[in-house]
Amino acid sequence: MQSELTYLDTPSLLIDEEKMERNLKEMADIATDAGVRLRPHVKTHKSPVLALRQMELGAAGITVAKIGEAEVMADAGIRDIRIAYPIVGEPKMVRLAKLMERADVSISLDSVEAARGLSELGKSLGKRIPILLKINTGLYRVGTLPEEAVGVAEGIHPLDGVKLVGILTHEGQVMKNNTREGAKASALEAGQVMVDTAEKLRKAGFEIDEVSVGSTPTARFIAYVPGVTEIRPGTYIFNDFNEMAVGVATEETCSLTILATVVSIPSNDRAILDAGSKTLTSDLVGPPSPRTGYGYVRSHPEITIARLTEEHGILSLPDARSTLKIGQQVEIIPNHVCPVVNLADVMYLMKDGACQGQIEVLARGKNR
Repeated sequence: MQSELTYLDTPSLLIDEEKMERNLKEMADIATDAGVRLRPHVKTHKSPVLALRQMELGAAGITVAKIGEAEVMADAGIRDIRIAYPIVGEPKMVRLAKLMERADVSISLDSVEAARGLSELGKSLGKRIPILLKINTGLYRVGTLPEEAVGVAEGIHPLDGVKLVGILTHEGQVMKNNTREGAKASALEAGQVMVDTAEKLRKAGFEIDEVSVGSTPTARFIAYVPGVTEIRPGTYIFNDFNEMAVGVATEETCSLTILATVVSIPSNDRAILDAGSKTLTSDLVGPPSPRTGYGYVRSHPEITIARLTEEHGILSLPDARSTLKIGQQVEIIPNHVCPVVNLADVMYLMKDGACQGQIEVLARGKNR
């Protein structure tokens, strides 16, 4: 990073506006070309300003993980909100009821038990809450197995306060691939599982209008699977080193970087940054990449961010005192951008090397 940015204190998150806009428009164009709805997941940027920009570019609505994120987005006037996470427990039901007064909310789940709780809420409000059955297409996290979907749907159907409108998945298993071709194959496989599951449910008598899939590494391919109706990528707005490792992003398409300062060079094989685990997080790059470390220092492939403490990033590199100087700023592409943003209060919008302003991360920490 050039010295003209020394007016920005570090560590700071920088957004390259031109790169971000290209990323946003590319995904919007893919959705239009494939004839599917784009419902981006806002957990990546956690900013109403950026969510509204995605809506301006044609997004049909947004996806969130938690009610807290949904509340922030509803405060900004966004109405069409999908919570891609089971809602369980009385405290959440109270908040959900209030949220539904000002937003059109749909929810994914994978059990009759979770549906029963939502049904009680729906009956108390005099409405049927739209739900999507979460399908496990290979990630083995939340989600019912495809062969069990009809049985779960049969348990949900008699509940008066909910309405099964579709199925949903997150095909995160694609991150195990290390090539774009591998990502494409995994995407097409997951998409076909979803389409086949939807058809089985329809043959069993259920009205399945929505087949919703979500993942930045798969979006460019799974959107074109006939029968898919919606894509929910999130990371695409910024990209990160994990996306680079899978082969669906490059250094040039990574629009968010961490600006950090070299504060010490205690030996010729080690230097210290002012960005530690409280900035970079402890996430390592995914298994497909042979690269180790806690982020990628742009323009310095020889540098490894080898260790972290809370406020220190320990760099390992040859000839450290010749390569770096105390006070020098560097830019880091994070391994996993979503938790990095969640640790920041603001992000700085950059254009042509100059700061255009800041974007507040209003949904940071909203994990309930």
